[in-house]
Amino acid sequence: MTRQQVRDSVLILGNFRPTLTVARALSEEGFHVIVSEADDKAAGARYSRFVDEMWDHPELHAEAGATFKQALKLLLNQRPDITTIFPAAEKFVVWLANNKNDLPANITVVSPEASLVDLCLDKVKMLDLASRAGIACAPYAEVETLDELYKKSRKLGYPLIVRPFSSQNLLGHKKAIICQSHDELLAAFSTWPGKQSGLLLQRYVTGIRHNFYFIAVNGELQSLLNTLITRTDHVDGTGFATEGVHIAVPRTFKKDIQRLVQELEYTGIGGIQFIHDPDTGEATFLELNPRNGGNFRCAEAVGMPVTRSALQLARGKTDLGLDPAHSYPTGIYYCWLTGDLYGLKEAIAHGEISLGGVVVWIFQMIRSLLRSRIHLVFTWRDPMPPIALLLRHAGRLLAVRLGFRDDTQSQTAGLAREESITPAATKADH
Repeated sequence: MTRQQVRDSVLILGNFRPTLTVARALSEEGFHVIVSEADDKAAGARYSRFVDEMWDHPELHAEAGATFKQALKLLLNQRPDITTIFPAAEKFVVWLANNKNDLPANITVVSPEASLVDLCLDKVKMLDLASRAGIACAPYAEVETLDELYKKSRKLGYPLIVRPFSSQNLLGHKKAIICQSHDELLAAFSTWPGKQSGLLLQRYVTGIRHNFYFIAVNGELQSLLNTLITRTDHVDGTGFATEGVHIAVPRTFKKDIQRLVQELEYTGIGGIQFIHDPDTGEATFLELNPRNGGNFRCAEAVGMPVTRSALQLARGKTDLGLDPAHSYPTGIYYCWLTGDLYGLKEAIAHGEISLGGVVVWIFQMIRSLLRSRIHLVFTWRDPMPPIALLLRHAGRLLAVRLGFRDDTQSQTAGLAREESITPAATKADH
């Protein structure tokens, strides 16, 4: 494609697995698709036939936020064809919520309102709101010092789960840490974890995680899909889902979600997580993510128009033509093979899994691959991104298993930097 063949361009910020779902959907909507290059952790978007351009930009973090803003403003000034920005990673959702007013007025940002983003990503405020709305929440507390952590954990009781205030700040390599006893807490938190402004403690409910994907307009549900998470990329069940299955939406959960979106007067797409113990009936609300989540591909694949609806709502269209009573197909499995490989590599590298556990993990991974009708990254219409990622993760896993230093990430990053395309350049026409 040449610059003379002008069509509206969309800039997707964040090169993660949902990026491919968004890119494929928006390309079919007629957009020229540009994806940010600095993050290439889980998508391999540069290899997608639905991505026309890669934008190489400064990394976005607290110390370089101004540098990123300058680079983005320069790009938008140089490229009047860019009319839409779609954040596919949480850090960009947060950044755009705080900086949207500094962008040109003609830019459509595909994300819920800034105030809604700020509220939903504040885990403590969301638990407070859910509790007031009568939604089941396991006892929780926030702490900001090591002494508070020890005292409030004893008060809450065990088992409990410890999470950062922000999901962008991991606890080591984990999103959360489960502690079955006070001794386990002391072992995991002998010192205060660096870069954490605070921690959220919550009584741990043993059970199954439900991921609900939804579309809402002015606090009314327009579409709702339930997936049961059967495996994740961590041995303890925390982390990102690597396998799930579509099941019917339980009536009680639907009522809870409806109450929650009404309380928020929510307009946009999102994902809500609950834990449910089928043996005791105990359930707890975990969080609401106001964005296109990592596994939204499983929703798109059964006909839930997540990306298109997000775009329409951002443009001010509220009549989406959806039937709130519509039920999506059930019994359909999905899997994330590259996430499985990455999780296995991390478990081996951190000594969290035995040789027998490795064998079981590989068996479960193969079973997932064979029984899943939906693959979160792979599609026959666009096979190259997952193939590139599979080779990358398989190489890292082999290096770790043989005891070699895992320096493939830095090598890959260097290669990507050498191959990166300048903002004005495009890939070959498809």
